[in-house]
Amino acid sequence: MSESTSISAEIRENNISAKILRKSGEIPAIVYGQENDAKMVKVLEKDLVKILENPSIFSQVIELNQNDGAEKVILKEVQLNPSNDRPIHVDFQAVSEKTNITINVPLKFINEEVCIGVKQEGGMISHLKNEIELTCSAQNLPEFIEIDMKDLVIGSNVMQSQIILPEGVSLSTNILNNQDQPVASVNVTRAALDIDDEPSEGEVDESEESTDEASETADAADESSSEEESKD
Repeated sequence: MSESTSISAEIRENNISAKILRKSGEIPAIVYGQENDAKMVKVLEKDLVKILENPSIFSQVIELNQNDGAEKVILKEVQLNPSNDRPIHVDFQAVSEKTNITINVPLKFINEEVCIGVKQEGGMISHLKNEIELTCSAQNLPEFIEIDMKDLVIGSNVMQSQIILPEGVSLSTNILNNQDQPVASVNVTRAALDIDDEPSEGEVDESEESTDEASETADAADESSSEEESKD
């Protein structure tokens, strides 16, 4: 289960514009309920920025502390100002421990430094996906999913279907109903490909001999042509 993060929120008054809130250091937000109507709230910008520093915040259950009590939510969307990347609006989704959710969870690749394809075979690792869409209850939501790269050799992949998931967590229906895709692979490096393309010493010698023979043949042909022109 992912770690618990908390942030304080207050009910937002309808007669105060979002622009005024932002000038006072607050960010307008909406909490979408499981069954209840959406609720308008506001959070402090500094508190929101702090929790956004966590790269896996979108895969964590957040405790939203309000005047009428705490509520468990997940972060659905944060809108940013394109000119300065400061948050201007945030959407939360209320959840309970039994709520089933479908959410993108970060992938964490481990043992890359001892990967057989890298350490013993001189290959390189490519990350083809950085997150995976999962379905689980809110209480089972993992902060990230580990992908062990240790035993991979050059030319091998880790497919979505091969990912080891915690109990109570599964790949989303969207992934299961579509073609299986790799999330990481080990490939030959560009330098190795360039070395393979270079001719061996024997091939170089043969190439040079062929070039010399071709040059001598061309010179002989030129001399013969000149002699015939002189006779004429």
